[in-house]
Amino acid sequence: MPAKVPIITETMNERTAQYPGQIHNVSVVYNIYRTVLPLVLLVSSLGPSSTLLGALDPSLFIQTCIAYAIFGASISFFIPIGTRIFKNSHILTGSLIIDVFTITLLTYSSGGMISGLGLLLIVTVASGSILIRGRISTFLAAVAALSLIYSELYLALSVDSSANQFVQTGILGAILFATSLYIQTLTNRIYKAAVLADKQASDIIDLEKLNNVIIQRMRTGVVVVNAEHQIVSMNSAARSILQPILAADKEGEQHPYKLPSALCEQLELWKINSKRQPQPIVIPNSRRQVQLNFAFLNPESDSDVLVFLEDNRQIVQRVRQMKFASLGRLTASIAHEVRNPLGAISHASQLLSESVTVTDHDKRMIEIILEHCNRVNLIIEDVLDASRHDDTTADLIDLDSWLSDFIENYKSTHELCDEIKLQIISPNAKIKVIKGQLEQVLNNLFDNGLRYSHKKTGSATLLVQAGIESKDGDELPFLHIVDEGPGINEDEESRLFEPFHTTESSGTGLGLYISKELCEANHSQLIYGRTPSGKSSFSIYFGNPDRVMT
Repeated sequence: MPAKVPIITETMNERTAQYPGQIHNVSVVYNIYRTVLPLVLLVSSLGPSSTLLGALDPSLFIQTCIAYAIFGASISFFIPIGTRIFKNSHILTGSLIIDVFTITLLTYSSGGMISGLGLLLIVTVASGSILIRGRISTFLAAVAALSLIYSELYLALSVDSSANQFVQTGILGAILFATSLYIQTLTNRIYKAAVLADKQASDIIDLEKLNNVIIQRMRTGVVVVNAEHQIVSMNSAARSILQPILAADKEGEQHPYKLPSALCEQLELWKINSKRQPQPIVIPNSRRQVQLNFAFLNPESDSDVLVFLEDNRQIVQRVRQMKFASLGRLTASIAHEVRNPLGAISHASQLLSESVTVTDHDKRMIEIILEHCNRVNLIIEDVLDASRHDDTTADLIDLDSWLSDFIENYKSTHELCDEIKLQIISPNAKIKVIKGQLEQVLNNLFDNGLRYSHKKTGSATLLVQAGIESKDGDELPFLHIVDEGPGINEDEESRLFEPFHTTESSGTGLGLYISKELCEANHSQLIYGRTPSGKSSFSIYFGNPDRVMT
């Protein structure tokens, strides 16, 4: 929230706390004035030319000038030391009253209003109205006017040849009051404008801080690039994405980083045709594929450019969430619209098979019907499994020991299993997953791998490798499941994880699809590849356990 702006009060202490710079500047200028003024008057009075300065009482004039200069110098010297003391409105008022009395003495010693020195009180009253607003500044104007009137009255009674200047004194007194009121009004407006400007500045600062926090916490990378392709600024997400290809252009410069060449090429193509959709780029030494978008920071074409970097994995995650929502609605329809009539067909076929009038040929037809009813029911079950992601809390487990237990349990419950060899490449790998879902994934991958190994070699064997691999600056646990099968050709590999895609007549084509979805639900990635010797390998790269949300 924007900081609360203090209400301006009549005390100098609170005003200077709110606007120390402005008040200090006025104080400094006035202190210089009160120090230089008596020196100038003293030098002028000692000059050879005829002057009215000190004409009535030269000794009093000189003494007053010297004392006033010492007073001004003392104030200028002690203000930096006792700043809080001189911010006090009473002390400040006292010093201004001393100025009024001093200028009145100088005016008196020079013959009164005829010398013109009384006009100097306008400067004192104006300065006082700025530094001390309100009734005190009006009181200062009253003191100055009364001092002048008393001085002229004393001159008229004590000096026989004194010119009568009461009218001029009255006019000057009125000018002093008018000056005080005008300066107060003007100062009030300035202070109100300053309060508004201060509030707006505070709001702008708070909004800038808020914007910076939001931009830094954005998952989308944001980079500002100038016309020379130098990076002006970037958020944390952009730095993380570009780190492998980010290199300093000139050390010690204001903008040390230059936009990587791959992004520069896409930026130049976008400037030629802004409607062209930039092509995704692959970050070297990384599994990231980044989608680019560009926008001018200002409407002018020569302004800085905003570059938005979005990891395609995040896009896939959003698409997957939308897909889950659609799949959930689809499975609800399937459960209602397909399973009920399917159950009726299966039940009717079973009743028909028990009839004594059914021939052997008809029994074969009924078996085909029941077989395909079971196949359709299996497809429905697999689709329901793919969309049914229970909100179960993930557990932090030791991959090595968990795999050993899982393999032993798998061997004891599956007949087609000659050997499953476990190889720990780097020990003590920790993963954070929902154990039931990981078991479902491994059951499916083990079944497929053992089946294909048996088809090619006659022996159902698997090699399971586990360890930790450095990816994008993170230590990511991995799991490789290598079989002895013939492998998958390139045409089939592109459709490997598509739903309902299968190369066997007995399969539903949902096993690998469900496995991939379950892996992504656990912040992991399931990919297919080949070992250096050409064997098929399904790899699971688990997310960093410190960043996986539970």
